[in-house]
Amino acid sequence: MEIGFELGANVPSGVFALHAAVAVVFLIFAGLNGANGETAGLALYLAMAGMIALVGVVAGRIVSRR
Repeated sequence: MEIGFELGANVPSGVFALHAAVAVVFLIFAGLNGANGETAGLALYLAMAGMIALVGVVAGRIVSRR
């Protein structure tokens, strides 16, 4: 998947990694909600994780251009 910048030891990769780590936390919360049968919490946490990961990609692309 082309995300607009090269992964490696640079600032855009760090920005993306930070957002991806936060998204993983929300995926864990989604898993806990899903295990408890709470579909609303599952959907909300999955949406939040997806949006945070997407913001990480966009922020990484912006940082790579500067």
